[in-house]
Amino acid sequence: MKGYHPLAGRLIATLLAFPLAAFFIFVGWNKTFAALEELRQYGAWTIWLPEALGRAVGLSEILCAVLLLGAVSVRTQVVARTGAVLLILNQLIAALFHAAHGEIGALPQNAILSLALIGVIGLTGISWKKITSKWEKSEW
Repeated sequence: MKGYHPLAGRLIATLLAFPLAAFFIFVGWNKTFAALEELRQYGAWTIWLPEALGRAVGLSEILCAVLLLGAVSVRTQVVARTGAVLLILNQLIAALFHAAHGEIGALPQNAILSLALIGVIGLTGISWKKITSKWEKSEW
């Protein structure tokens, strides 16, 4: 990690988190408010759930997306990590539903989103205090 600066990690985490948040707000909004026929047309995995539960999943995606925005500040990075972990669980469940119903084409999207969310976790989970201390002491 020679030459690595804490601000760079936070910037990259933010650059990952913001588009992910926008995506999950968009799909969460649709799952929460769109007609079931529209959800079926666009391949939403929540059509396989009871309607109320599918709507709750959509709302949870919106809430977790807002949590991702915590990547912007050191003080709220734990919030971003929490949102990312919950959204990874969401993507794992979505992948299981897609696979169980033969919707294999959706699996790459689940994988890419999960990898990006893992990136947010990794970049916000770095101990900035340790890095800053090593940076100042030039222990790299």
